[in-house]
Amino acid sequence: MDPTLLIGDIVERDPSAKKLVEFPVPPVSSTGFPQHKRRWKTSTFKQRAGTLSSEAPISGSRRNAEASELSAQGIQQLQSFEEAERKRIDHENRQKISSMSPQEIAQAQDDIMSGLNPALIRRLLQRANIDEQNGPSPFDPPAPEKQEKAAPPPPEIKVDDASSPPPAQLTPDAKATGTATASSKNVAADFDEDKAPAQIPPDLFPIADLPKSTHFPVPPSLPDLDPSDPDFLATLHEKYFPSLPADPSKLAWMAPVPSKDSPADKESPYYPHPEIAVAALRFDFRGRFLSPRASRSIRSNKGLHHHGEAPEAAGYTIAELARLARSSVPAQRCVAYQTLGRILYRLGQGEWGKTEDDPIATGVWSSVKQGRVLESLMEAASGEGGHRGSRAYATEALWLFEKGGWKETFKGR
Repeated sequence: MDPTLLIGDIVERDPSAKKLVEFPVPPVSSTGFPQHKRRWKTSTFKQRAGTLSSEAPISGSRRNAEASELSAQGIQQLQSFEEAERKRIDHENRQKISSMSPQEIAQAQDDIMSGLNPALIRRLLQRANIDEQNGPSPFDPPAPEKQEKAAPPPPEIKVDDASSPPPAQLTPDAKATGTATASSKNVAADFDEDKAPAQIPPDLFPIADLPKSTHFPVPPSLPDLDPSDPDFLATLHEKYFPSLPADPSKLAWMAPVPSKDSPADKESPYYPHPEIAVAALRFDFRGRFLSPRASRSIRSNKGLHHHGEAPEAAGYTIAELARLARSSVPAQRCVAYQTLGRILYRLGQGEWGKTEDDPIATGVWSSVKQGRVLESLMEAASGEGGHRGSRAYATEALWLFEKGGWKETFKGR
């Protein structure tokens, strides 16, 4: 069989003869709700499962082609409708203007000027001037080649600033000719904003007259800090924290230690006075009593100095150790438990006396009861979880208290 017989002639079809798409109108239901539409088409699931008959589904490419064709037709109809409506409105406007007398045109101009906002009218006129400079828009419909009757051009409206005095009234003849022009400034067509100006503006700061020096405000200079200065804390606050409120009590621990035998040193609670309160007695880490002279002669590298009431004296009082026993730092609690246990052991052994007439022994025991030392040790030893080292040192301190024998010596105390 000859394959050329299967090829037919190419036939061109007229696109204007195509019938417009008509969408079906659904019937109106008596209840107001749309009626149920029975779907005769088999579902896609059954088609894939192989239960279809010989009826083949419509391909996706065909659907896309039909959808694009319908959308193109809709756009073409919308454009043709807008163009016809624009022509109809323009024709009506031209007929109405041609039938008006010059007095009616002037009256209409006055009504527009008095009824609309001047800023809006100025903006519309500026837009009209821009359209005249740029020429006809590519989106405007083409002008017809032959016009039946040349309509007179519409008169131009001049809008002045509301703050300026009203202009002189024009005669009807002058209004009819429409010789008024818009007050907006037109930009030159050959203006290039990237090009350098031909003349430097006079109000511009000249480059040649630059100032010889630039002045920046400088804060007042303060002397260098000297830790040995008596006013060290005040100078420190004034130099680095001038905008913050000053609280000397919070910076007292940073104050330098007063020199020996100075007036400030003699006011210390642990200065070698003839009489010293038992609550102010200090002990080392082994639980031994430190006299004021011995405490002040110990070097600071032994770890017994602190920022308490007497920073120049080494050692800790019972009250300070009781405060450290309730610290949130485990290392501080361990040191306090161990030191308190050794003090209680020496107290029970009678190192500072065993009778009620011994002031040091009774004073130490009074400080222990006042600081609730035994309650803190029992609570730490009986606690579950937490820091194991603290529990071990608290248990050891209670064992030293029992081993010392102070509990049997004064059972009722």
